[in-house]
Amino acid sequence: MGDTNKDLADMAANATEDFYALLGVAFDAEASAVKKAYRKASIKYHPDKNPDNKDAADRFIYLGWARDILLDAKLKGEYDRARSRRRERALQDELLHGRRREMKQDLERREREGHDVAQGLKRKRAEDMTEAEKRAHQIQRLAEDGKRRRKEAQERLAKKRKEEDEASCIDLDESQPQATKPADTAEIDRTIKIRFQRQGDALDWDKDKIHDMFAKYGKIDSVVLGKDKKIRPSGGKHRKVTAVVFVIYTRLDHAHAAVSDGRADYPALDSVGWANGEPEIKSPMNPPSAPSTPISTPNKSFRSSFGPDVSKGINTPIGTPKFSFSPKTPAVGSLQEVTMIRLKEAEKKRLEEQIRKQEAAEEAAA
Repeated sequence: MGDTNKDLADMAANATEDFYALLGVAFDAEASAVKKAYRKASIKYHPDKNPDNKDAADRFIYLGWARDILLDAKLKGEYDRARSRRRERALQDELLHGRRREMKQDLERREREGHDVAQGLKRKRAEDMTEAEKRAHQIQRLAEDGKRRRKEAQERLAKKRKEEDEASCIDLDESQPQATKPADTAEIDRTIKIRFQRQGDALDWDKDKIHDMFAKYGKIDSVVLGKDKKIRPSGGKHRKVTAVVFVIYTRLDHAHAAVSDGRADYPALDSVGWANGEPEIKSPMNPPSAPSTPISTPNKSFRSSFGPDVSKGINTPIGTPKFSFSPKTPAVGSLQEVTMIRLKEAEKKRLEEQIRKQEAAEEAAA
């Protein structure tokens, strides 16, 4: 019996069915009226009289629940309170939807009115124009259209030139070897590694101090200050805080000068060496020298030494220099500079990653 009362209490608080409408009684109906309405409705929707109607069987069950709830004063009060809350929410939703619907209709009406007014003004303005005003308006419209077309043509031309610059390359004679400049080497090859102990004057050395110290050997691209580590010196018993700094020069020969003289110029440094091993310096290859023309050549005239040898049927001028030009050579300061900047950024990222890996390996070894 206790479980039945609990089920009825839950249904009274959560049921969405209107039990008064289901039984056909008023809100303040007496108990006798509720019982009479139940008997009448139960006979109508009894399953025995409606064997093929599933809705009738469900309605018969709801009729029993409605009778039990409305005849119990406590359950009826709980059901009435829940019913009032549902009706209030439904009314609020209806009012809200009504206001939204009115706002939407008003907005649409205003838009239609504004569109009609604009169209009317436009028609009226076109009708009120004089012939001179119409011609001026037509000229202005054509001028704006021409300006737009010129702008589009300029954009297309600029885009085409950019594509040609990106796709072009300098046409160099492959037979002539190209000299390798010091600044063309990779950053890792132009990087030196400096070690010193954090003591005495070197206790507060930072990136600016290292830059000032080693700038005398050449132009420095950047200075990378590594993480201080505790390292046991060779022959020592205790570990000491050691700083590791990487200096990247813009030229390989400047880096060589720093490695050669840095330790002697600054005795406080433990070591000055290459970050990735000593690179190989490639000396530029001298182009083949042109054959010297003797002051007096026997059996040859001055004209034949520079012009075609008609007697031998050769139409190629002797000693004529060979040149190669490309009509699509990119302008210095535009594409080449952008490409060098991108390569430099990529090389710098690769160098920093290599330095971090090297430091991690040294920490693991220590």
